Amino acid sequence: MAWINRCTPAARSLSVYDVQSMLPSERIVVQACGRFPRERVRVTFDAAPRPSTPALDAFIAEEWERQVALAKGTQRMLFNGGMLRYVSHAVREDASGQRFEMTVGPTCYRDFVGTNLYGGHWLDRVGWERFSNAVGTTATILTADGMICYGRRSQRVAFHAGHVHTFGGALEMNDRTADGSVDVFGSLRRELREELALTPDDIDAIECVGLIRDKEIHQPELLFEARVRLTAKEIHIRWESAEAKDEHEGIVSFRDDPAAIEAFISSCGAIAPVAVGALVIHRMIGSQGGAG
Repeated sequence: MAWINRCTPAARSLSVYDVQSMLPSERIVVQACGRFPRERVRVTFDAAPRPSTPALDAFIAEEWERQVALAKGTQRMLFNGGMLRYVSHAVREDASGQRFEMTVGPTCYRDFVGTNLYGGHWLDRVGWERFSNAVGTTATILTADGMICYGRRSQRVAFHAGHVHTFGGALEMNDRTADGSVDVFGSLRRELREELALTPDDIDAIECVGLIRDKEIHQPELLFEARVRLTAKEIHIRWESAEAKDEHEGIVSFRDDPAAIEAFISSCGAIAPVAVGALVIHRMIGSQGGAG
């Protein structure tokens, strides 16, 4: 994990190539990086359906039924709700700096299960754009006492059970607003409330810091950093009373410095690609937060 030591905070704007060069390329693709507060993020909705083929749709239906049957009698949670899929994105420059723009469209959890989670063998046959590609919204928690907090996922989740993971979920259909935009910051705050029982007063600032795609399930993940007014111990206490506490089997925390990050990645056991990517981006862009 010596590559972590090369991830020094940048004194200039980062390109995706800067960050990608520091990451294990077999696990993660960096699609955007930077510091994007709420006012510099714009996500819009396009109602066009996911492109597909009859054969892929048939597989999705069969795989969903198979996974539902396998989940019976276990702790795994399966519910087919509406989600939002990745369509396109861009990082643009103007007089105020960089802004992040993304377009999303409709999908559902059933299609996500049948493509990204368990249909990876279809990737070369139909192309990534025909996958569900539900957009994740996921955060690194930065505490008031200088710690980073993540969760270790429980056996109830559909994928990456037992892995260290950032906190969050995915964009849902009800994250759309009346003006046609999508409230990605509201989506993340909802997930932090459900998973960690965090209130608006607990959160000092949230920034979007990038978009990555892991090469295991090929899911696009919007990365955020949430700076909170709580200590790591207080985060653990909040998690104990959270509505969705059972999505994690525990909270892990470590010092927010390069040596501690490297030691954690080397010793924590199973860790999801999104958590590795989040840590590298955190180190490279520095730890100065803004409002969100």
